[in-house]
Amino acid sequence: MALRIIQHQTLYRDERFYAAFPNVLALPSGEVLLAFRRAPDHRWMLGDAAEDERESVDHWHFRSHIALMRFDGNLDARGGVQMLPMHAEAADQDANLFLTSSGRLLQYGFLWYPMTREIADKLPAQKIHPVTREHLGAGYLYWASYVRYSDDEGQTWSDHNLLPRDPLMKEPRLKYWPESAPIRGRMIERKDGSLLISAYTGSVPGQELPVVRFFESTDGGESWTAPDRMIAMPDVSLAEPSMAQWPEGKVTIFNRTGHNEDRLVIATSSDEGRTFGPPETVGVTGHPYDPLVLPDGRLFLVYGYRHEPMGSRARIIAPGQDFADAEEFIIRDDSPSRDTGYPSATLLPGGQILIAYYIPDERGIRGIEATLVEID
Repeated sequence: MALRIIQHQTLYRDERFYAAFPNVLALPSGEVLLAFRRAPDHRWMLGDAAEDERESVDHWHFRSHIALMRFDGNLDARGGVQMLPMHAEAADQDANLFLTSSGRLLQYGFLWYPMTREIADKLPAQKIHPVTREHLGAGYLYWASYVRYSDDEGQTWSDHNLLPRDPLMKEPRLKYWPESAPIRGRMIERKDGSLLISAYTGSVPGQELPVVRFFESTDGGESWTAPDRMIAMPDVSLAEPSMAQWPEGKVTIFNRTGHNEDRLVIATSSDEGRTFGPPETVGVTGHPYDPLVLPDGRLFLVYGYRHEPMGSRARIIAPGQDFADAEEFIIRDDSPSRDTGYPSATLLPGGQILIAYYIPDERGIRGIEATLVEID
């Protein structure tokens, strides 16, 4: 099997904004949607001195939101950036997209709750530890995950629909804290129309490290439940899971890991994700993973690579093939920073595959770029 790179293209970059965590989706209309996390990048105020701040990583901001762009079949932008409505209390993080068989478009992710540094410094006394970094000037607490939907290909959207609190998680520690479980990565739709999202959390009693949990919907994403099952490993933390739905009901879940030398962990289901076999480490390095199942049954797996040389990579995996045996293709290996990757792939009508990811330019400005590829 071969992969040919046709072109690299910048989809979005603006020195006033920090753009990251993209998701790209080809629509039946022929348009391509791009969603990504965007927040103000204050380094522009420093002028030329901002070059000294090129390694600054800022994934928390009280104005963080989901931005949406549209492209035609030639990948030319149609109009400007649409800013999706923000939550009243918390800031958006990941920009996942999914199109159901009924044509409903879902956008889902999780939220950070911003607070003053004064409050953040007092919360550890209650055994609550917000994210605090000197350069943030504030504190941020994981708040909740959500799903919102559109029935007109993203022209209008429902409100943030917060996912329910996971019944396996520890008791609520703050009065108004929804605290469900973070979600990112590809969801699946079963033959009966029900939807399944994978999540990850470190708040399950009896589990020392983060585990994978799930949310299900039987009404097109309007309401969700948390079934009583999880995927866990005693010495490996699991995070940012994403699912691939193979033919005949088989589902593979791909996990970013900790304490595992950045190696992939997978688990497999033969009943559309209702149960999973034991997780196992695979000889693939990188994170996180986006698994795109192709019409011929092969899997196009893309993932970020934060080791020298840094960028994004891909593998083409035939049904039944060992993931580690599949040839690894370099999509980009020229990122000047490890703050890069999070690729997302979609199949275009002509059979080409578009891969979007975020990557800094030579000044350290994070933007969304894409690579168009063909495969045999």
